[in-house]
Amino acid sequence: MKRIMIRAVLALMIGVGVVATVASADPIKGEKVLNRAIHDDCSIPAPRVALQHSIAEWDAIVKAGKMEAEVAKLCGRKSAIKPFRPKYSKYVAEYLEHYANDSGAIPA
Repeated sequence: MKRIMIRAVLALMIGVGVVATVASADPIKGEKVLNRAIHDDCSIPAPRVALQHSIAEWDAIVKAGKMEAEVAKLCGRKSAIKPFRPKYSKYVAEYLEHYANDSGAIPA
């Protein structure tokens, strides 16, 4: 009986760990996409780009469809960066909102 309980607890811990890892993967994926887009042309790193606005400001920028233009402006570019693919755009938006200046999250 004791062995069954230990196995059940271990299985539960592993299951929770897998779910937590999958749930936190989206901002990481957004950071990778953003870094690839700005790696040569930006004078500041991606986490500092995200810290330039609050969550509400990033949400409004994303909904207005001006995310690429704003990132380019923050990087000091005169022209906009290449638009993100729609399937990756949501990850970048989530990253920017996750590490916004009022989110409390600290990028590594």
